[in-house]
Amino acid sequence: MITIVVPVYNEEKSISRFVKELVDLKIDYEVIFVCDPSSDETIPKLKELSNVDPKKYKTILMSRRFGQHACIIAGLNHSLGDAVVVMDIDGQDPVSLLPNMIEKWQEGYEVVYARRTKREGLNIINKLSAKIGLYLISKLSYIDIPRNVGEYRLMDKRVVNELLRFNEQSPFLRGMVSYVGFTQTSVEFTRPDRSDGVAKYNKFFGSISFGITGLISFSSKPLVLSFLFFISFFILFVINIFTNIFSNLNGVTSLILLIGSLQFLSLSIIGMYIANINNQVLNRPSYIIDQFIGDF
Repeated sequence: MITIVVPVYNEEKSISRFVKELVDLKIDYEVIFVCDPSSDETIPKLKELSNVDPKKYKTILMSRRFGQHACIIAGLNHSLGDAVVVMDIDGQDPVSLLPNMIEKWQEGYEVVYARRTKREGLNIINKLSAKIGLYLISKLSYIDIPRNVGEYRLMDKRVVNELLRFNEQSPFLRGMVSYVGFTQTSVEFTRPDRSDGVAKYNKFFGSISFGITGLISFSSKPLVLSFLFFISFFILFVINIFTNIFSNLNGVTSLILLIGSLQFLSLSIIGMYIANINNQVLNRPSYIIDQFIGDF
């Protein structure tokens, strides 16, 4: 049996289509919808679905908006399946790909992630920011995080159990799954545009925030970069003493601006790590559940 964990926020138009596509596949599954408080008819529709078939369609309502990754972790914590699939409901993670993922899992792979060969519906700025962000995370991280991969993946229950041992206040699922290891493979697909509605987060700044979380969680190289800035300052200082190349006013002004900018950048990098440490030390719950609907 497969548990399908679906984070949901203001997706009233996607629910019926998503369920119909699952029914048409004729696989043994349960769905756990994990829903942040929504302003449309998402919650009433999920409640109706879970009350009609409480064993197959279950709903977790969060006490406030905790975000996609916290919702995913909540779903993993209450999954019963032999394997768990994490996917979006908006049609960009095609339900039709599930049989291929299950087949790979039955061959012995413990993680099967969906790799995007092409992404439709994104403008050049969004594509570029996403590509650069994922490239930097992959290059700077101390683990191998697959590129062109989102959260859409199938994980054996063994992998899920290991993920639930993490105590991340800012969970970065892609990095966590790579960290856990085990046998992993991919299935390729062309990611379509949304079937219904519009995206519920800022594609540009959301990607930046997401990228920073991943980078800080799985790399210390930005801190090394701060040290290199310090070495650069020192070298410039020594050169200036012996050559006096910055003796004119414009040169001094340029040097001050350069050093000041790099100092602020270094402080910002250090500050992000300190903020992450602070969140972890406070040890607040990653999410708070308001209500369970269905047979948990």
